[in-house]
Amino acid sequence: MKNTAPRTGRRGLAAAVATALSATLLLATPGATSAAGEPDSPDLAALGWTTLTAESKVLAPGVELFRYQEAAPNAHRAHPRELSIVRMDPAKGALRLESTYGLKAGVSETVRTMLDKLPNDPIAGANGSYFANEGTPGVTPDTIQTFGIAARDGELTGANCTTDIANPRNGVVLQYGMPYFAPLEAVITVSSNVDEAKRPYGEETQRIDDVNRNPGGALGCSRDADDKAGKVGPYLDGHNKSISAFTDPTEFVLFNDTYKVPTPKRDVNKHIAADDQPGYEVRLDAAGKIIEGSAERGGRTVNRGEYILQAIGDHQADWLAQQHKAGATLTVTQKVLDHSFDEKGVTREIPLDESVDILSGGARLVEGGENIYAAKKGTVEYAWGSCARLYDVNGKDKEVATFAERAATDFCRDSRTVLGVDDQGRTLIATLTGPRGAYAPDGGFLPEIAVPLKSLGVMDAVNLDGGGSTTLLTDSDRTREGAPADWTRQNGLTDGPAPGTERDVNDALYIGDGGYPQ
Repeated sequence: MKNTAPRTGRRGLAAAVATALSATLLLATPGATSAAGEPDSPDLAALGWTTLTAESKVLAPGVELFRYQEAAPNAHRAHPRELSIVRMDPAKGALRLESTYGLKAGVSETVRTMLDKLPNDPIAGANGSYFANEGTPGVTPDTIQTFGIAARDGELTGANCTTDIANPRNGVVLQYGMPYFAPLEAVITVSSNVDEAKRPYGEETQRIDDVNRNPGGALGCSRDADDKAGKVGPYLDGHNKSISAFTDPTEFVLFNDTYKVPTPKRDVNKHIAADDQPGYEVRLDAAGKIIEGSAERGGRTVNRGEYILQAIGDHQADWLAQQHKAGATLTVTQKVLDHSFDEKGVTREIPLDESVDILSGGARLVEGGENIYAAKKGTVEYAWGSCARLYDVNGKDKEVATFAERAATDFCRDSRTVLGVDDQGRTLIATLTGPRGAYAPDGGFLPEIAVPLKSLGVMDAVNLDGGGSTTLLTDSDRTREGAPADWTRQNGLTDGPAPGTERDVNDALYIGDGGYPQ
């Protein structure tokens, strides 16, 4: 039914490869770091950051926490900002870097809840992919969708945004304990085995628009050219977050067994007319055979190893209905393409197997060791997530204009979460927020967090979901054999469902010890 490796034992081949890599690194590196004592925190004083020595520590062999406080804050900031960095060195411990959506990819949870549900206690974790809330709480089911490509164990949980060459959204591929950043494209199709003479409309193959989301309502970004023409909003969703919808009344959307909530019925989003259609829905067994279907879509749960396919639009729904009537077997094909080398005429496919997780990232902040925003000379493209909480020199709210230039005296209070890799192959997770001990929403422009990361030797870094989503947790006591994690939140809070609470998010990335579980 699909071209990915079967989900047998958890990452079997990946586990063997990663364990071998970890063993090689450990043998080649004398004196692995002890989990006791303080780390040798890099000095960022020249950049205006004071080391919080008492709060910096070695979390586990190969995993260090560095904490910094702003030395001379803007007079309009309520408190000095804080920079928190977790650095993972695979040469000093058997470590893994993976993602999790908790128990259900179709709904959001806090990072804390997701990490607590893992079979082995992680060392540290942070929020990951960009996402949007689909429904209206109390009116329709409050499901979520990614905007940008995401995957877990080689199974896609969301498709990519439409590629914009000037401002590409970057996917983060996590494989064998290392992150890889690239502009990614998901190509998903469904093909029928019905004889050519009997094919509806003479069409064997259809392009699937997205995975695990409400058909007709792509939120946050367009998924293809058809979506661009139907932009509506911005409007406030059920969490009072301003967002735009890119509507398309003719879509195929695939649901897999990561979704784990009932498939969406018509009219999930009250602001979008395109999703009001009944459409058509079929269930595919593990071999791809259609085993049930109906003209009123929604309300089905995807069983393990199966797919559910929804269609809206007269043509699309009729094609699917006729496949059901014919007892067709459908083949779903999923590919992820890496466009990093397009200028050289090379498009690389990333094989989707159980070793691969993908996070939906945003802007590239550091590339080839350079802060790529330095050349912008103060210009910030707000439409690409650079600042939603903008203030002028007097501390007054300032309207965020699309592709507007900011004044040199403007400042930003958007919290940031960033993932990077340094010149020694170490992975860094960084947050820029207000103080962790107070509710004081704060952060900075994208270039601001790129500056200290570049000083730390970071060669490549990508911005992840931020604002109220920013979360960085570390296990404060790793000596408790078999006991649950004792999480310490290292970031300040911006705005969850209520001021001072952690926000439910799409997924989380985490650092774990002991190599890859079998």
